[in-house]
Parts: sequence; structure tokens; C-alpha cells
Amino acid sequence: MADPHYRSIWRSAKLFKELVPATRFNGTAPWRNLFTSTQMQYAKQASKAAKKPQKQLPDYRPSKIKPPPSPSATPFRPKPRPNPLRYRTIPMVFGGATLAGISAYCTILYISLNRPLEHEVPIEAASQADVSKRYDVIANTFDSEVEWTEKIMGIKRLRKKLAKEAHGDVLEISIGTGRNLDFYGFDFKNGKDHGRVKSFTAVDKSEEMLEVAHEKFGRLYPGILGVRWVVADASEEGAIPPPPRNPNERSGNKVGEKYDTIVQTMGLCSVDDPVALLKCLGNIVKEEDGRILLLEHGRGRWQWLNNFLDKSAIGHAKDFGCWWNRDMAKIVGESGLEVVKFDTWHGGTTYWIELRKPKFEKSPIKGLDESKTSKPNIQAKNETRKSWW
Repeated sequence: MADPHYRSIWRSAKLFKELVPATRFNGTAPWRNLFTSTQMQYAKQASKAAKKPQKQLPDYRPSKIKPPPSPSATPFRPKPRPNPLRYRTIPMVFGGATLAGISAYCTILYISLNRPLEHEVPIEAASQADVSKRYDVIANTFDSEVEWTEKIMGIKRLRKKLAKEAHGDVLEISIGTGRNLDFYGFDFKNGKDHGRVKSFTAVDKSEEMLEVAHEKFGRLYPGILGVRWVVADASEEGAIPPPPRNPNERSGNKVGEKYDTIVQTMGLCSVDDPVALLKCLGNIVKEEDGRILLLEHGRGRWQWLNNFLDKSAIGHAKDFGCWWNRDMAKIVGESGLEVVKFDTWHGGTTYWIELRKPKFEKSPIKGLDESKTSKPNIQAKNETRKSWW
């Protein structure tokens, strides 16, 4: 019995013989040829792999997505906002200087307006000089001088509204240059307009102003002879003629008749006796149904504003022929007419006043002391106080 060790050797040799057949390898050992063939196989595989096109890997590009910060990183600090005033230094300097100048001017103006008057300025019409002759000088330039002021302050709008209230036989006192002519609703027989005004009578103390108004009417309504032009002082009793018989300046008068509407704008400030004027107007307007429409300017509701009016009253009277510091409420109260409407604008310096004459006047009671009687109430029941503007 063979040794088991030799049996294993024999089996290994037999297996090796089957795996590696007997071949002549140029005198070399069989195991060496085995390794050489293995190298040749690897070389062939390498040459085949070299012949195949290799896949090109894409170029590496770093990711745009930022990785989240690690917990151990520094805490996030917001980016500081840029200074909004960095490039505005020069505008701020000029703006501050302008504001300081305006403040200084307002302060000086306030001090000057509240400073007491050095000399007494007349307020009552009886103590004020007659400057109505000034209108003969400024008649041709009056419209251009007051046009922009009336537009800014809304006086032109008030004129238009006041003229639209006129109806029937209309009388305008102190017509001036005819600044209200464009707003009336005329109803002339052969005219182009059809409104509420049947006849129109224009009265002014200044002949030069009345001539300017006459020319203006001819441009507005060419070929119309429907207005009477009267040069007279309306404060004198009997100076105003009665209404015309028909809308023609050459027609006769309605003897004993009175006017339906009397209009006056900025006139009480230029007459010598405004109370006497209102009383004369009350005698020529129809009782109860007739109306006296006034648009005036005078003293306001604040003392500093009245101080300004008083200080500039004399200069304004010399330039424009009117005293704008008169107390219109007192003048209306002394006229004896009944107040239907009383409105104010512009700090109480612009007045819209509507008056009428009552049909039956109260007769004085004998033995009654007039000093104990109450003054007429100038505020009508339907009066509405307006704002500053």
C-alpha cells in the first residue's frame, strides 16, 4: 500500500499534466511557458482596450450652490444699509437755509403785525378822505391790476355766483369797469341770450370807469341797446332813475316802480357815506321780494389781520381808491335793512351780504329810550361761517 503522501503528489502531477499539455517550449520549463502565455493574454487584452475609444469625462465645474454653514461657523451678520443722506448733503444745506429764511420772515412779519400802531388810522367812513377820484386815473389799467388777485382769491367765482342771482329789473351801483357784465343772464328782445334779467341800469360816479364798462358791453353784446348808463352818486336821494319801461336805454321810466334786484360789488369801501347809500338803495328796491346783493371787503375776525389792514389802508386807498379797513357789519347794521344772508371768506375780510327792505317798518313807541333798544342783528338765520379760504 502506497503512502498517502505520495498519492497526493501523483494526483497533483496528473492534474498539472491535464491543465498544461506537453508542449515543446524551446527547452524551457513548462511553468515558465505558462507564465509567458498568461502575459501574452494580458497584452492582447490591453491592446484591444487601447483600440477602443475611451469615454471622455466632463470637465469639472464647481457647484454654484453654497453649502450650508456648519454649526461651528461664525453667526450671520446682516449687511449694513447704506446711509440715505450720504449724497444729499448739499440739498439739505440749501433746504435748511431756505427754511431758516422763511421762518425768520414769518417771525418778523408776525411781530410787525402785532406791534401797536404808531399813529391812529381812520376806520370810520366819516373820518376817511374821499379818494373816489382815483378811479378816473386807473380806469384803463384797473382790470389788469386786479385780475390775477381776484382769480387767486376766488373773487371772480363769487362775482359770477352773485350775478346769477339777479333777476327782473336790475340795477348795478358802482359798476366800475363792468367786471360783472359777462355773468348776467340777460333777456333782451332780439339778443342772443335768454335769461332772468329783463332790464339793466348801470350807475357809477366815475365817468371814465363807466365808459370802459360801456365799451366792454359793446364787445360782449354787439348791436344790443338794452342797458342804461348813468353817471351819478347813488348815495344822493333821487339820483337814481326808476326802472325803464322796456329793455332799451332810450325808453322812458316806470314812474313809481322799483327795482327787483340791486347789485353792488366792492362799492361800500369807496363811497363817502356807505350807510346813506344803503338807505337810498332800500328806497328804490321792491319791498319784501326785492333784494340788495352786496360783495364787499372790510375788517376781518383776527386782530393781527386788522392791524395789517389798518397799516396799509392809507397806501391802498391812494392806489386803488378804496378803504379796505371799514367795518361792514357795523355799516349794514346801521342801514336799517333786514339781513337775509351774511357770509364771510378769507378770514372775514370778504363779505357776501343779501338785504331786503321789510314791507312794514316798526313805528317807534313814545317814551321808549333809544339807547336801551337792541342793535340790529346782522347775522341772518341762514348765515353759514366759511373757512379761512
